[in-house]
Amino acid sequence: MYSHRFVAFQLHLFFWIILVLGLYILDLTTPIFIVLPISIVDLWLALCLGFMLRLPTSREDVGAPEGWAWEQYQILDYPVRWLAKEIDPSKPMAILVHGWNSRAMNMIGRAELYQQCGYNCVLFEMRAHGGNKKVQHWAAMHVCYDLEQTLSLFQKRGWLSNGFLIHGHSLGGFVAQRALRPSLDTSDNAIGIILESPVTSYELINNQTCEYLKIPSTLHRPMMNRLLRYYNLLNPSHFAVSSITMLSTPEWGMPSCPTLLVQAKFDATLGRKHADLLIDVHNNRQTEFKYHIVEDLKHAYEKNNSTRDSLISKWMEEHSLLFS
Repeated sequence: MYSHRFVAFQLHLFFWIILVLGLYILDLTTPIFIVLPISIVDLWLALCLGFMLRLPTSREDVGAPEGWAWEQYQILDYPVRWLAKEIDPSKPMAILVHGWNSRAMNMIGRAELYQQCGYNCVLFEMRAHGGNKKVQHWAAMHVCYDLEQTLSLFQKRGWLSNGFLIHGHSLGGFVAQRALRPSLDTSDNAIGIILESPVTSYELINNQTCEYLKIPSTLHRPMMNRLLRYYNLLNPSHFAVSSITMLSTPEWGMPSCPTLLVQAKFDATLGRKHADLLIDVHNNRQTEFKYHIVEDLKHAYEKNNSTRDSLISKWMEEHSLLFS
């Protein structure tokens, strides 16, 4: 499948080739030596734009684990899917959202806690993850829209009428915060959000990517602006991002329901900047917010962690969210 990620690089390369060839034909050698270093820098930055618009790792699709079943729903011609067990309409619902390059079934270990607490569980899978259909380009905004539409479907089925919470891990936490913003009708039934080592700012992700690509720190903000313009050109208007501040908490999404942050103390993937931003925002707004920095929790490969589960269970008890 052809990806639009590197269209900017291709267009810039074409421009510089035509310009240099024109100068060569006109026998203007001095301007060529001036243009060449400028073109190299410009092409490198244009190439970096493509690297920033990453695609998830392609994985082999596998069948549903025992006791679970796949269900899918067409959203803008894409087969959005999730894992679920038989739904009991009398129970509240827990929706679990995995992180970048993970898959829905990796949240089964975490789902066991919510099942024990009396919840129906749905394991939502991001588009192009876990062996699902590939995409030309990928963005968190697409996944947020998918989850929002899925929540609307669940609401029509009556699955949210007894309340629901979302547990989002890493990028899944970023998606969860937007999908639970108070302006959405479905958020009226939200009873809690659990954020496990979450992403809270795409600008921080951009800066981290720039560091990996060896782009000087003075260019991080200009690259973010350039990436934003490129993203808006590639996407329909309903996915448009109006400003860089829109991509960070609280503008990205600030759920009004009780919020729990469970953050890995030594987070080798995101560090502590995302958690610190979330803590500062909630402290300044005096929300129903609690957080724990957990020493024996890693960012990844934590399908089962007794410390995390104990903290979540205690928080749920404090907020009367236990139904078993």
